[in-house]
Amino acid sequence: MSPVGRDDLGFKIKIISKLLTQNMNNSITSLDLTSSQARVLGYLCYRTQRQETVYPRDIERHFRFTHPTVSGLLQRLEAKGYLSSEPSTEDRRCKQILVTKRALEANQQVLDQLAASEQRLVSDMSRAEIIQLQSFLDRMIQNLSASNGAPQSADQFPRFADETERKREDRGCQSPDFR
Repeated sequence: MSPVGRDDLGFKIKIISKLLTQNMNNSITSLDLTSSQARVLGYLCYRTQRQETVYPRDIERHFRFTHPTVSGLLQRLEAKGYLSSEPSTEDRRCKQILVTKRALEANQQVLDQLAASEQRLVSDMSRAEIIQLQSFLDRMIQNLSASNGAPQSADQFPRFADETERKREDRGCQSPDFR
């Protein structure tokens, strides 16, 4: 076990995360998006392409963001012309989120940048090393999650909810400040 400092695994993971965020922010400045906005937009586009209805609550759960964070992100994305909202056809008290054509076009550019960034991340690794690294990272997630009651593996983190199993209160009706 290495001492806390430059050889600390958590420190290295944080640096990688920071560099990935900086690279993404630098590569999408022309889209007027931050990396957080791009990730939310990607989630919304994915769900839209699967013809799934999306509510603010879905974003809160998937990204583990607070309600005010999601509300602010959605308001900024709407102001930039990437999305709109309308009352749900199932429950008019709920706002469903709709992506625009601009969002779908921007998302493709973001996906291209993410693929390029990931390729740079592992550019000098063999396929076997990449698989091994993924296994190590999954185990780290499992180890940390076990200690705080969170999901035990990366596969158990919230993904895309099944629309048929939702209840009204899960649809994001508690997000009236997202206009």
